[in-house]
Amino acid sequence: MVKIQIKYSSSIGSQVTAFEDRVIADGGVFEAQQCCIDFLNTLGYDQQGGGYLDVKEDTSFPLNFAVGDIRDFTKRTGTFSKTITLVGSKNNNEMLNHYYDVNIQAGTFDINKVTKCAVIQNGVPIIEDALLQLLSVKKTQVTDAYEQGVEYEVLIKDTRIEFFTAISNVELTDLDFSYLNHTFSVADIIDSFDNTVTDGYKYVMPFVTNPNLHVRLFKPAIYAKTYFDRIFASAGFQYQWDELTASKFDKLLIPYNGDANTFDAQDYLVEAETTSTFTVDVPTNTFGSYDEVTGWTEITDVQGSFNPTTGEYTIPITTTGFGDGYTIEYEINYNYYIDNTNSVTVYNNYNAYNGRPRISASFGTYTNQLSNIDDNQVIGTGFALAPGVHQFNPASSGVKTGGIIAANTASTTNLNSGDVMTISIGVSQQFTSWFTNTTFPYTPAPNPVNAVVKVYSLRVKILPTANINVIGGTLAVNQYVPLKVKQSDFVKSIFTMYNLFADIDPDQPTKLILKSRDEYYDSGEEKDWTYKLMKEREQDLIFLPDLTAKKLILTYKQDKDSPNQVYFDMTNEIYGQLEYIFDNEYVKGIETKEILFSPTPVVPTPFAAYVPALEGEAPKTNIRILYDGGEQTCGSYDIIEYGSTGEFGVTTYPMLGHFDNALTPTFDINFGTNDYYYYSPSTLTANNLYNLYWRRTVNQINVGKMLVAYFDLNEADIETLKLNDKIRIDNSWWNINKVIDYNANAETATKVELISIDTEIDLPPFITAPGTPTPPTTTAVSVDSILMTKSAEANGNLSGDDVIVKGSSNVIGDGLKGLVIGDNKILNEDGIITPQINGMNFASDGYIALLSQVSTAAPTAITLGDSIGGITWTRTAQGKYLGTPVNALDVTNTFVFIGNVEHDHLAIAYVNSDGNIVVETTNTQNHQHTDGKLRYSPIEVRIYG
Repeated sequence: MVKIQIKYSSSIGSQVTAFEDRVIADGGVFEAQQCCIDFLNTLGYDQQGGGYLDVKEDTSFPLNFAVGDIRDFTKRTGTFSKTITLVGSKNNNEMLNHYYDVNIQAGTFDINKVTKCAVIQNGVPIIEDALLQLLSVKKTQVTDAYEQGVEYEVLIKDTRIEFFTAISNVELTDLDFSYLNHTFSVADIIDSFDNTVTDGYKYVMPFVTNPNLHVRLFKPAIYAKTYFDRIFASAGFQYQWDELTASKFDKLLIPYNGDANTFDAQDYLVEAETTSTFTVDVPTNTFGSYDEVTGWTEITDVQGSFNPTTGEYTIPITTTGFGDGYTIEYEINYNYYIDNTNSVTVYNNYNAYNGRPRISASFGTYTNQLSNIDDNQVIGTGFALAPGVHQFNPASSGVKTGGIIAANTASTTNLNSGDVMTISIGVSQQFTSWFTNTTFPYTPAPNPVNAVVKVYSLRVKILPTANINVIGGTLAVNQYVPLKVKQSDFVKSIFTMYNLFADIDPDQPTKLILKSRDEYYDSGEEKDWTYKLMKEREQDLIFLPDLTAKKLILTYKQDKDSPNQVYFDMTNEIYGQLEYIFDNEYVKGIETKEILFSPTPVVPTPFAAYVPALEGEAPKTNIRILYDGGEQTCGSYDIIEYGSTGEFGVTTYPMLGHFDNALTPTFDINFGTNDYYYYSPSTLTANNLYNLYWRRTVNQINVGKMLVAYFDLNEADIETLKLNDKIRIDNSWWNINKVIDYNANAETATKVELISIDTEIDLPPFITAPGTPTPPTTTAVSVDSILMTKSAEANGNLSGDDVIVKGSSNVIGDGLKGLVIGDNKILNEDGIITPQINGMNFASDGYIALLSQVSTAAPTAITLGDSIGGITWTRTAQGKYLGTPVNALDVTNTFVFIGNVEHDHLAIAYVNSDGNIVVETTNTQNHQHTDGKLRYSPIEVRIYG
């Protein structure tokens, strides 16, 4: 006679998780979930009441026990029952809360809550700590008697089902790793190189082509075991994996695989507007001037970085010299015109004039004038301007939108936290003068001729670029968890890698005992079922190859990055896969077992570090898994925070990949040895996932056999049954595959599937592949996608694909078309920046100005362009002048040109031995040096890199 004992319990899983979160919040790292469970049990969360359900005599009570279906040996099924029908007795109605009544509300027994149960047969508990699920209630009612003709249909399942149900609809991002938050700096990155699983994370060194690395390229990877621990704890479960260290699971890391995500830039958004009309008058006899905009209305400012009264924006985060900065978008409604305040017509007889209104961002003495509000040239040489206001055609008015990026391009222009930025409106123009006549000598106009920008409204949005790192700030580790990855898929993939089996701890139903398939079977007890075999019943002996496909593939998931794609194109295989062909020639088809991770080839760097073929800033790959080979030595390289700040001459790195050692591996997390590698390992290893964890399983299928027979099993057999038992029948030994429909409510024969034990089968040799190194050209092609991503992420490019950028730390304005080759360049108009064309060097830096000098004063300069930090001009003697740059110039790679402005005087310029610029003006008649002969004379300095 069988009974079902049920006990009503609260959701202990949620209570464990809540308790665990409190432990972590208090500064501890949660490792031993059992302390929580024991604590909660003392509070009465486990059992609050219970009783026995009546099972009608002769009612079928079929129980099934399976270690895995040989037809799909990655499937893990536990103990379960088929549908069991219970009578609607008074006892059962009360125990099951009278659910036959449609008006009933959840009571002690709640169909939406987990209900624990045990199955008792003849006083023997054959199943303990299982789950009872009420499927349906069948009722026939011919009178008003509610309890007439009631039957309940229930299922019995073991707690493994509860675990997988708990994690099936949640993702890795639902886990909290905030307790791993830490300071982000070069020192912290290097300190993590010798981290272990106890630290929870380690920084990954990406693939690079030079030894100068920026901190932004380093992202933290979280250990796979850290994920595993959190998944089980959040579901209210524990696990015990005695082979965990031996299997090196504690060495596996999950690297960041997303887009650029150093911090959430939206947290620093500033939006402001001004709707009060104002004008900016710029006299046209000046080079140009700008008025700061004040009196704003603030719309958004989460960090309090903006002062709407003064218009000052305080830089919240220091830029770090790698093309990062602040994006400023604006929308302006304006009018632009020229106002001749004189009472007579004036004339522009000197130099071309092309005044354009501009919006600018000023940081102290640095003004980033990158965006023209209007590109119309309004005045040309010889232009006559009548008195009054002049609106030009096309009309320079209306609503204009645009964006500029205020970013550093060298260490001298870093924007530091605390610096103040202001928004200004003005006119950028070449110097010109207005005169009342058109013949020499010219008479200057007495009153100003003004370029006027009349602004009706202005709205701006200021936002840090997404690639800014908060150096010295707190890094939020939760941002580095792969997106849209189900916890169940993650766990299933780990199970597949290590061919794991999960059993239930008989003393703790929320604890799973994990063992590899080989260890699981090898640790089983021996039992003799010779006399339990019902020899009078039919017996089937099935050869296992007849149940399989011809080919089995154990593989990672193919990814689209070039290292994986090149390997696939070369071999028509996925990097790290294992292909096994069964001997039987009568079967066809391919069985593929794919895990969710993609493989990660390893490539060498120029400084002899062997690193995963990943782009550091924004990998944008499928989820990966890497082996932590520990901190190893390499050549010298630098990690730079910004400018000259960082760590230089670093000679160690974290060796991460699929080997435990890049050159002399002894362990490989690939399923099989590869046909090719992107470097030359000194040796190869056969200790991969297939040979260590799948070889015996696959060989058992290839040459083994299955016995399907009936056995006389009773409650004592089922009570002590372990699915890894070694079953003896006469002189042969078998493993249990399935116990099918054991009827706990009747004495009937039970169908059992047994598999021949693989220890009696000769194992095949390890499977290996040649592992030939690829040619250098192939290796170079394999990293193309990494370099393309690196180029896209290491520059501030507002023009997107319209500007091709080869290099890093470059700043490209909005709406441009062009090509930039090199580092630390600014492109603010359509064009090409390149150091060479057909082998000819082009200037990498320069200085352009208009020089003027009168009497005995020092020359004055109107700077038109400057990327060398400025030049200070002094007068050293009559007709002799010295330009002193911030950094001394190299006479061997600097070209200086100066233009003449009078036919009878000559101006020359050159670089002297001190690295300064010498300018001389000489009379061509008497060869005497003469002052006053520099009159907006153009001078250009070009430095060739």
